[in-house]
Amino acid sequence: MAAVKAAYRARVKAVHPDRNGSPDANSAFRQIVEAYAVLRDAVRRAEYDATGAAAGDDTPPPAAPFACCRCGHVTAQPRYLVLHQVKSYLLWAKTSRVEGIFCRDCADRAATQASTATWAWGWWSLPGLVLAPLALIRNLLGGSKPRHVNARILIRQARAFLTRGDLGLAHAVARQAHRYARVSSHRRQVADILRATAGAKRKLKDRWKPWSGKSFVPQLLPLAALPLTAAVFTMIVIRPWNPDLGASAGIEVSPPAVGEIRHVAVDALKVRQAPTDRAPVLTLLDRFTAVTTVATTPDSPWVQVRVPSGIIGFVPVASLYGGSEELLRHEWCGEHRGTPPQAGEALVRRGSGEHQLLVHNDGRNDAIIKLKTLSGNTVVAYYIPATYHIIVSGIPEGTYRIEFATGANFSRACGLFVDGMKTSELPFTLTLRHVPTIRISTRPALPEISLAPPQDGTSSPRPIPAERFIADD
Repeated sequence: MAAVKAAYRARVKAVHPDRNGSPDANSAFRQIVEAYAVLRDAVRRAEYDATGAAAGDDTPPPAAPFACCRCGHVTAQPRYLVLHQVKSYLLWAKTSRVEGIFCRDCADRAATQASTATWAWGWWSLPGLVLAPLALIRNLLGGSKPRHVNARILIRQARAFLTRGDLGLAHAVARQAHRYARVSSHRRQVADILRATAGAKRKLKDRWKPWSGKSFVPQLLPLAALPLTAAVFTMIVIRPWNPDLGASAGIEVSPPAVGEIRHVAVDALKVRQAPTDRAPVLTLLDRFTAVTTVATTPDSPWVQVRVPSGIIGFVPVASLYGGSEELLRHEWCGEHRGTPPQAGEALVRRGSGEHQLLVHNDGRNDAIIKLKTLSGNTVVAYYIPATYHIIVSGIPEGTYRIEFATGANFSRACGLFVDGMKTSELPFTLTLRHVPTIRISTRPALPEISLAPPQDGTSSPRPIPAERFIADD
């Protein structure tokens, strides 16, 4: 219709009597206006296509009933449909209409084609994200059926069947026209046809229910998948399987039950002698320290706890986590990983010297190696990436146990690997001693250790608990 309207305006300007001095201008102008009046009216246009002539609502009906605009076959239940289609152009979207008088089968095919085009081209702009679903839902429900136009079409169709002597079909079509008739003239015309065919009643199965068409299920399935797709996308964004620290650790602001074990959620938690911020501090607790509830007071922000050293004091309820300490530690350490360490970087240094050590990490995971005193105190700790062979220096003299951890995603805040961490100890000690220069006749050999030695049963690492590895950090 947009093309017809544009052509009409151009032609009217060309033959308008005020601009065109030809003696035939008035006649041509009237013909164009009359032709446009027929073309812009769906019913009159269909009558012209069927019979070569167009009449008004109150004039005698044509002898031929309406046919489908797609297949050309006469249908007892024609409908004027408006189907919707959307095409996006990145920043904006264009809507178009597919309209005409259809039989049910051709309407299904036209709706499927319009919806398929919308699925392919309608989503690629912000307006399209709104317009495309609306168009798809309208097409799923059978498109738009203007009441006024469909009432006129069905009345004309019933009159055509009545003129041909098919009273039963005229009666059935008039009953369908009654559903669309809203103005008094249409209701009067429907009543006249029903009276004229009262003795030849016939029923027609209504084929225009949205779910009775062949295209309903093919159009519904992808639409039904939209909420599922949106849910999957939302889950990818919010990652419910990897909830935030509070959700996974089970934070509770209500006082815990007596005897319940909770874990410290802040650094340097002050345990006070009384439930007030001005009370003397008895001790400080590190993050993740486990405490046991001794007593609670309803509606109080404080709770009395016993710390591992046996001291009993008061701490704020909001400073304690409920739930798994392991899960709490994993979540917090993962969120505070910091910048990745450099190869050979000294993560811990509590002493300095002139000794060196060659470390081989032939494994597929990064490693942290610690040299600890026999009493378990860490002197130095180094970061050795996977497949690296690094000489570490600045080691003081002494005898050391060698502990190491392997894994991925090292957390500076916790001094451990967040993913896949395994901790082990080499089954020997390393002794580094100062040798006076005057006694050195040859250059001493550089001590070497391997974090992945052969599994021969004697030099293979021994697993140790992770708590022991990070105990003094």
